Amino acid sequence: MMRWKVLLGLVCLFFITIAMPAYGKDAPRISTKQLNAILDSPSLVILDVRTEKDWNKSDRKIVGAVRVDPMDVDSWAKDYAMDEKIVLYCA
Repeated sequence: MMRWKVLLGLVCLFFITIAMPAYGKDAPRISTKQLNAILDSPSLVILDVRTEKDWNKSDRKIVGAVRVDPMDVDSWAKDYAMDEKIVLYCA
């Protein structure tokens, strides 16, 4: 239930694969309901792309999400497999 409350508070969601050009510029969006339905998927990776300042002051975080620097994609993109479903979110 807590996951659902956190998800409702999200402002933007992006569902991408690392292979997409422009780091998700053209990535399809998914709803919180769609994300909630796939949360238990073993191939799902949730990345929090908020700035460190915004992330630190927020009380809304998805359990299991990994915070990454959205301005330094090259430093973390190689850590994820091409067949993983990756959701980037900011709140």
